[in-house]
Amino acid sequence: MASPERKGQTFLQMSRKRLKRQCHSSYHHLDRVTTSFTQADRSADLPDEVLDMIFSFLPIRNAVQIGVLSTRFKNSWNFSRRLDFDDDFARGRSPEDFKSVVNKVFDRHEGSSILRFRLCFDPNREELLVEKWIRKSIEKGVEELDLEFYQNGNVFQGRWPFKLNSEVYEAESLKILKLNMCQLDLPPKLKGLRFLNTLVLRKIIITPTLINTLFQNCSFLETLDLAQCHRIFHLKIFAQKKFKVLRVGDCQEILRIYIDAPNLRSFHYSGHVCFIKFNVVPQLKDVMLNFRPSKGFTDTFRVRNLVYDLYPIQVLTTTSTFLEGLSPKFIGGKLREMQFYFGNLKEFHLIMEGAIYCNPYDIISFLKHCPGLEKIFIDLNDFCFVRGPYWELHNRQSFQKYSLSFDSLKFIKLPGFKFQKDELMLVKFLLERAISLEKLVLVTPKSRHGRVFTPDLQAYYQHLRSWKASPAAQIAVFEHLNDTSICPTHSKTWY
Repeated sequence: MASPERKGQTFLQMSRKRLKRQCHSSYHHLDRVTTSFTQADRSADLPDEVLDMIFSFLPIRNAVQIGVLSTRFKNSWNFSRRLDFDDDFARGRSPEDFKSVVNKVFDRHEGSSILRFRLCFDPNREELLVEKWIRKSIEKGVEELDLEFYQNGNVFQGRWPFKLNSEVYEAESLKILKLNMCQLDLPPKLKGLRFLNTLVLRKIIITPTLINTLFQNCSFLETLDLAQCHRIFHLKIFAQKKFKVLRVGDCQEILRIYIDAPNLRSFHYSGHVCFIKFNVVPQLKDVMLNFRPSKGFTDTFRVRNLVYDLYPIQVLTTTSTFLEGLSPKFIGGKLREMQFYFGNLKEFHLIMEGAIYCNPYDIISFLKHCPGLEKIFIDLNDFCFVRGPYWELHNRQSFQKYSLSFDSLKFIKLPGFKFQKDELMLVKFLLERAISLEKLVLVTPKSRHGRVFTPDLQAYYQHLRSWKASPAAQIAVFEHLNDTSICPTHSKTWY
């Protein structure tokens, strides 16, 4: 069996590449430290402060793994600054063992600081212990605090299983705070959180007072991310100049959102169609409106009032519910289109989900107002266009006669493409009018029913090539699992 010294030398000779894999990818400076380390005299004892610096950049799980290489490094985890006790760390451990390990790490921690404390834990009957861990991380200047609590069933029962320590509200070092399933009671005047940059809340009770307190006291707040939160009826945002990102997802009780944030750059919303109003949006560039399918007809008033506020955006992800709200309507006995203009829009991602009557005409009717489009993604999923009276009586002829060109369009992608008649008709329309197109990508559906046989595919290729207005345009068809083409900026959900 090799001696401890021999094991230590083996560790020192590990390749830079292997050590980087064990480190968090974002800490590139560790690579430079390691280079100096491996070039040093291997027989010399390194000072404690050097070991502290090297091992403190490793997440706790990696630091523990390295500790088994030699008795010399068995206590290296005592210096870790990144205490990630998440699902990965808990895998293979019983709740009691998990609790014991976390407590041991905090009791024996010798590092000068803790940069991140991440905890995924059921705090039932362990509230005092969790408070102790949070308190110690704050004492050591924690910058990122990520607390994901859970309870049996994860069902909201009027209160959550943990009430956040008052010390958190007084922490001066915190820049990122992420909370899940805990009670948040902000005092009217915060003593800390002055440098808070990012706040992520999941399954939290939100009140107007809480939101007001945040923006009155956290002048450096740039990102607010709320998902599956409760008791939000009217969300009002009166933000400081630094505030740039707002995300609201699956907050089922929400009725109205009012945003006064002059430097807002990104807005993501997922849920039912609610009233959304911006005061001014000169900087808004990136928007997601993942409107859930309506049980009846889409609330046209809410959608149409919103669209006028979105004129500066460059990236838009939305659903067919949004397009149905903007589709031509009968006014005075005539079918009239809504007038709006997205002159800056470069990328459009449409998710076809739960549409009642949205058809190819509604899609091109929207695209008409986006003359600068460069990328189009139309996610068909399991959607099939419906040939109802609305299409047959009013839209079919208008679609075929539509005069439109896409001078800037370079890339088109349709995931879930089944080579159905209406889908091919839409692709033909786009190909014939995209004079600068570089690539068309069609991705077959996940389900077996939508797969295309090779002989049929060759025939389709011939049709697709004959429709091209851009001779240089490439056409690619991928099976769902083999798709290597570019993806849209936004995924369907972010939480």
